[in-house]
Amino acid sequence: MNDRYGSDILARDPHGAKRPRSTERPVELGLVVEDAQTGYVGAVVRVEYGRMELEDRRGRRKPFPVGPGYLVDGRPVILTAPRAAPPAAATKTASGSVAVQGARARVALHSRIYVEGRHDAELVEQVWGHDLRF
Repeated sequence: MNDRYGSDILARDPHGAKRPRSTERPVELGLVVEDAQTGYVGAVVRVEYGRMELEDRRGRRKPFPVGPGYLVDGRPVILTAPRAAPPAAATKTASGSVAVQGARARVALHSRIYVEGRHDAELVEQVWGHDLRF
């Protein structure tokens, strides 16, 4: 009698087969992508709002969501949105205006602010000092 399972049935794990794992990759313009479900192949021509547009070799364009289910060079990938550089935060003064480094404050006319007492003068200097200097 032929023993089709071998001497030890637990020696080989049938569920442990090495399937290719998806890797994350940011979407970039010009990247050639294949949709694994439909087989549509095209280059990425636009990415916005979580969707990308692929253009095939005949010039037809089709929209697809950014995410899992794509192949790049025959390997499964999870496409992610391109990472944008965070916008540089403008430095603000105490009064809320934009601070410009190395520039003098421009004032239309010299004027005075009258305050009562040293405490009020220090408060005005602390809050609006950068904006009042010339």
